[in-house]
Amino acid sequence: MRLALRGANPAEWLALRAGLVPDAAADAWGGMALSGVVIAGVRSGITARLAAGDATAAEVAADLGLDPLPARLLLDCLRSAGHVAERSGRYRLSRRARRWLDPASPLSVAGYVAGAADYWPWWAGLDETVRTGISSGSHGAPSDDAYWRRYMTGQLELARLSAAEVARKLPLPARPRALLDIGGGHGLYSARLAERYPTLTATVLDLPGSAAIGREMISAAGLADRVRFRDGDATTADLGTGYDAVLCFNVVHHLTPEAIAALFRRISGALKPGGTLAVLDVFAEPGRRASAHADVLALFVYLSSGARVHTPRELDGWLRDAGFAPPRKIRILRLPGLSLRVTTKPG
Repeated sequence: MRLALRGANPAEWLALRAGLVPDAAADAWGGMALSGVVIAGVRSGITARLAAGDATAAEVAADLGLDPLPARLLLDCLRSAGHVAERSGRYRLSRRARRWLDPASPLSVAGYVAGAADYWPWWAGLDETVRTGISSGSHGAPSDDAYWRRYMTGQLELARLSAAEVARKLPLPARPRALLDIGGGHGLYSARLAERYPTLTATVLDLPGSAAIGREMISAAGLADRVRFRDGDATTADLGTGYDAVLCFNVVHHLTPEAIAALFRRISGALKPGGTLAVLDVFAEPGRRASAHADVLALFVYLSSGARVHTPRELDGWLRDAGFAPPRKIRILRLPGLSLRVTTKPG
């Protein structure tokens, strides 16, 4: 159902379906509004305040130092979007939102939501990207830019939904000792594997901005002796040798085909015979009717890095050319739209 139909009464719904109103205008206006409402709800502190207990709009505004009128209007919009419930003038987080927006929830993605404001300029410049082919670029910020903390916080929140499942299902060689996590950022996937395999020590290779925040996160988790970080660009850094396993998670979609092929050849050189390579990424499935979500994600990939979503057949070819066995797909329930594909270096 299109965004323009959301919240419409039966008469409006029929008019929209019949093409009697400009749904393109509704999409253009409503998409920005819905994004702005939920992001502002988190960044203003309103969702965290309501997670602590219900309150009137005046109480929320007073507690957070907000202007009462726009605070109430924002609360009403959060209610209309389903993130907030209201009864007798008192607002609270809805049951659904408590799971995802309560900072105390182990499933909270509030940090990711807050950081999504960084994407607004990318979308605003989409017409220029279409004209010139020049992407906005997500990883060009200086290493000390606050962007990296927002970005890593959001990526950590998403990863913790699936990291335990990935660690449980990912087969590694017996008693693995060394793992390389390329572009591993927050280090959570490495941390979960280190917890599963007591003999394992991981090295996370990532850009300096990501690695600096990842070190803090892993240190706070008490795993700095098991998960270490190295600054470097995956496309140029010396990967080293002697690894039992290599993770390449959410990296492939940032790279050109030539860069991917070169990276897999270098990974092959870094792995021991019989070592495991795990690739986690989004892939295009030719022949399947793409969903709106998949189409938008493919465009977002180009906006962020100037690359594209690749196909499983392309992945198979790059792995084969690098000397790897055909990969097998492992389903991860918590990662809809992404695929975990695992292969080995012949021993």
